[in-house]
Amino acid sequence: MRKYLVLATVALSLAFAACDDENNVNSSVLIGNGSGSNVLAQLDTLYLDARIENLSGTMKYLWTVDGKEVSTASTYKFSQPKTGEYVIGLTVSDSNGETFQTNMTAKVEGRFGNGAFVLNEGNMSNETGTLTFVDSKGIAVDSAYYRVNQTLLGNVCQDLFISDNRIYILSQNGAKNGGEGLLTIADADNLEKVRVYNNTTLSWPTNLAVVGENLYIRDNKGVYMLNTSTDVLTLVEGTSGALKNRMAVVGEKTFVMGSKKLFVIQNGVVVHTISFEGALSGVAKAFDENLWVSCTSPASIIKINPVDYTIIDSHQLDVSIGAGWGVAPAFSAKDDIIYFSNAGFKLYRHIFSQDKTEEVANIKDYVEDAGIYYNSLGVDPVSGEVYFATLKGYAEYKTNDIAILDFTKSPVLQTDIKNKNSFPAGVFFTENFK
Repeated sequence: MRKYLVLATVALSLAFAACDDENNVNSSVLIGNGSGSNVLAQLDTLYLDARIENLSGTMKYLWTVDGKEVSTASTYKFSQPKTGEYVIGLTVSDSNGETFQTNMTAKVEGRFGNGAFVLNEGNMSNETGTLTFVDSKGIAVDSAYYRVNQTLLGNVCQDLFISDNRIYILSQNGAKNGGEGLLTIADADNLEKVRVYNNTTLSWPTNLAVVGENLYIRDNKGVYMLNTSTDVLTLVEGTSGALKNRMAVVGEKTFVMGSKKLFVIQNGVVVHTISFEGALSGVAKAFDENLWVSCTSPASIIKINPVDYTIIDSHQLDVSIGAGWGVAPAFSAKDDIIYFSNAGFKLYRHIFSQDKTEEVANIKDYVEDAGIYYNSLGVDPVSGEVYFATLKGYAEYKTNDIAILDFTKSPVLQTDIKNKNSFPAGVFFTENFK
């Protein structure tokens, strides 16, 4: 079972020596640590210590980062939320007033380019949204965006999308409870803020998709197109009735759910609608660049060609595949294996190539405090691990879990990340956007 850590740490080792007195050529001050590399990820820690040779008596220490004084202890823990190269300086003064100086350069790299995001709404009345990141090793960072930028996402975060190394995070209520705005745009690999967008036209926006410089944002009136170069916002005509649920992008086309149809949007225009027999509960890009679509009545999984809109295949299910009332699709998939729970705790798997459906788990058997399913199902498209976030209750939402399960291993539960989600809006994998 993988161990869970809120923040990872690393120990690194380098040594440098310097002396400013020709009479002390055999004396030196070194910056020491443990591993031999000066490269670390954002929010990780580099443990440094002053190593003194051929000096005695009382020493005074001064550590600096890019010239700014940061510590007067003999050891220093270097950690940074922002990427880049940092010059760490060390000055040591002996009892005779002589000083010895040295420095090193540490490189901080982005840590958010590969893994899973759990986007959290937060409590509408007194919180903002937050972003929890889980990397491929199972190491989690809660409130990741805040840790990097020291600013809060908007109130009631609903959806995110990654495109061209930018991450777009949409909130329902924008700048409320100290939140910074309706739409936050940041670098995807390091979460460093690029800009914040606010708009009074949009009414309770819930979902977004990105194609090039155009953002498609669904609100109570329909789907709008926002041009990020001009900030011009226009309503896409014919999208009234667009459902509060995630969109799918294949190529230059965006697919948006209606009650019994998909709107196909390209270049700001509805170019086609695909009709279905039953109400839709989810749409997602498939592993082979086709589309998965789920329907509630009759319960079914359908594979659609996004070029000519024909049905490649359709499987009727023996159990329901509803999305509930939230903003996440009813299912998540790896290759041709589709997982769904009908907005409950019984988890099902449909193997499309075999037209076979089976119950694989009751989440309550793995998570003691599972009381509420809330927009929480996701499947890692690489590992096949299933992410399932739960709350103990509406009043007890601070007690929560992100269970990570692998049905090819024993035990099935790989990780249980506790108390790091707050009314989740969905699980998003960086690989799904590549």
